[in-house]
Amino acid sequence: MKYLRSTVLGAFIANLYEKMGWDVIKMNYLGDWGKPVGLLGVGWERGGSEEQFKADPVSHLLDVNRQINEQFAPEEAAVKKEKHKKKRRDSNEPADMEAHGLHAARNAFCRRLENGEERALAFSKRVRDVNIEYYTKQYARLNVSFDEYSGESQVQQESMAKVEEILKSKGLCEERDGAWAIDLNKHTGRPGMAIIRDRTGSTTYLLRELAAVLDREQKYSFDKMIYVVAADHTVHFSRLVTVLELMGQTDLANKLQHVSFSENSQFSEKVGPADTLDKIIDQFKNGVAAAIQANPDKATILGKDDLAVEALLIQELSLKRATDHAFDVDRMTSFERGTGLYLQWWYSKLGSVLEANASVDSNDVLEIEDLNLLRILAQYPEVTLAAYTNLEPAGISMYLMNVVEQLSRCLEAIEEENQISGAQKALFGAARIVLENGMGMLGIV
Repeated sequence: MKYLRSTVLGAFIANLYEKMGWDVIKMNYLGDWGKPVGLLGVGWERGGSEEQFKADPVSHLLDVNRQINEQFAPEEAAVKKEKHKKKRRDSNEPADMEAHGLHAARNAFCRRLENGEERALAFSKRVRDVNIEYYTKQYARLNVSFDEYSGESQVQQESMAKVEEILKSKGLCEERDGAWAIDLNKHTGRPGMAIIRDRTGSTTYLLRELAAVLDREQKYSFDKMIYVVAADHTVHFSRLVTVLELMGQTDLANKLQHVSFSENSQFSEKVGPADTLDKIIDQFKNGVAAAIQANPDKATILGKDDLAVEALLIQELSLKRATDHAFDVDRMTSFERGTGLYLQWWYSKLGSVLEANASVDSNDVLEIEDLNLLRILAQYPEVTLAAYTNLEPAGISMYLMNVVEQLSRCLEAIEEENQISGAQKALFGAARIVLENGMGMLGIV
């Protein structure tokens, strides 16, 4: 479920930059082209059902994709094995097995897309439209919205032609084994081949990304573009920057930043069959409902039934980006320390105390625990600046937990009489503002 982490992290970074005064355009870039779509197209033509699609389009497409990938897996493994043998023999001949079976069918569907065949394009558009409609609705449940849904299929042909023209005019791109590629070792001293068009003549992810950068630069004249994508794409983004530099676009390349996160996840083991976003959120809703039912005293103060989003967001944003993804639903929907429910509980408790003491105007001194809270609140600008520098949401999450930990000590000290002084009222009011700002940055209402 890498797209969930990238979406939540991207939303946090967008919120953070907006807080820092930037004008932010939030874009969801869909992988709606190339070999994965080609394979899905083959799967649809072999086993797609209009009836099931109409009933639940996203789930049915996932089923079709899962089935065709299961069929493709042994064939793909055999091709990789053959390529490895050829490499050991120092042979540059293409793997013969790619000319048969699902490899050939997938590549044929990709060529149909590249050639603008109406049926193939209609399928691609249909899948794209269904996914945009679905994710717009589900991301709204996560307090996430996008200004633009883009994708590989939206890249301008003129921009791709411009990229290829520059690469060839500079002698960077040459034919290799039927493909067009850049020999990075030859031009930079670093190993690797950057493929621009594969042996079938189809455009690659890299070529489309290069063209997309030019499109966005022309459209937005951006000062910075941040890609929030899992770490398994690190090589791709490194090559993207390198090729832009080779093209003479160093200033543009310097505006790009890849913010990575661990692609390793226990999601499948922990969540099980709930593999669509709506079902995942529903699992959280069920878990939160059970936690509140087991803690009725907390429900009266929380004042809202659906805290699933808070539970999910804190889980996603309390981990450092490089940390493997545990995705423990049971813990995430509990009132344990460090969870979203724990944070919301103490925020709500604070609100009830302030409401009960709205008329307090005395000027008593602060207690020692109150002074400790004041010291923590004073760290907020420093913590925010650190998050802005390293783009790690975990720092904000940990800080908010430190605030409510100390706040709990302060509130427990006045638990019996539930009365506070004017000085405490001012301090707790400041704490509420800090919590609201920090939680808002994480996307929590």
